Amino acid sequence: MNLETLRMYLTPLAEGTMWTLALFFCSAVLAVALGLLVCLCRLSKSRVLSRGARLYIDIIRGTPLLLQLFYIYYGMPELGVVINAFVAGVLGLTLNFGAYLAELFRSGIQSVDSGQYEAARALGLNKVDRLRRVVLPQAVRTVFPALGNYALVLIKETSLVAVISVYELMRAGEMLAGATFQALTVYTMVGAIYFAMCSVLAHLFRRSEKRLTVPGYWSGAGENHDISKA
Repeated sequence: MNLETLRMYLTPLAEGTMWTLALFFCSAVLAVALGLLVCLCRLSKSRVLSRGARLYIDIIRGTPLLLQLFYIYYGMPELGVVINAFVAGVLGLTLNFGAYLAELFRSGIQSVDSGQYEAARALGLNKVDRLRRVVLPQAVRTVFPALGNYALVLIKETSLVAVISVYELMRAGEMLAGATFQALTVYTMVGAIYFAMCSVLAHLFRRSEKRLTVPGYWSGAGENHDISKA
C-alpha cells in the first residue's frame, strides 16, 4: 500500500473517528446527568417518581438498543417528530446508558454506610449538601471502576448508529469498503482505531481510579460488576 492509497483510506476514517468521539462525549455527559436524575427519582419517597423511574429502567433494559434507535429515528416521524440522525443517535445512546447508570449510581449511593448520613446530619448539613459533599463523593469512588467499563461499552456501541445513517467510524468504514472492495483491509483499520480509542480510555480511567483511591478504602461495588445487557 503506497502513501497515496494510505491517505485515501485514512482521510474518511479520521473524519468518522471524530464523529464517533463527538457521539461518545455528548452521549456520555448526557447519560451521566440522566442516570443521576433517574437514580434520585428511583430513591425518592414519592411513589410516582420512584415507580416512574423504575418503569423507564425496566423498559430500556428490556429492549435492544438497536430497536430503541429505530423507534426514535424511524418511528417518531409518524407522530410528527422528525429528528436529525446525529441527534437521534445521541438521544438513543443517552436513554439507553442512562438507565444502566441509574442503577449503578443507586447501588453506589446505597453502599454508603448509614453512619455517614448520621454524621452529616449531626453537622447540620441539609439534604442537598449531604448528598453533594458526603454521599456522592463516596458513591463515585465505589462505582468508578464499573463506570469505566460502561464508558468502554458506550464508545463501541456508537457503531450501532450507523444503521440510522449517522456518519461515524463504522459508517465511514462501510462506505470505504464498498467503494474500494477492500473489506478486509478497511475493517482491520476500523478495528485498530476502535482498539486504540478503547485502550486510551481504559488507561485514563485506570489513572483516575488510582487518584480517587483512598488508603484503606475498598470499592467493592466496582469489582466483578456485570456490564452485560443480556
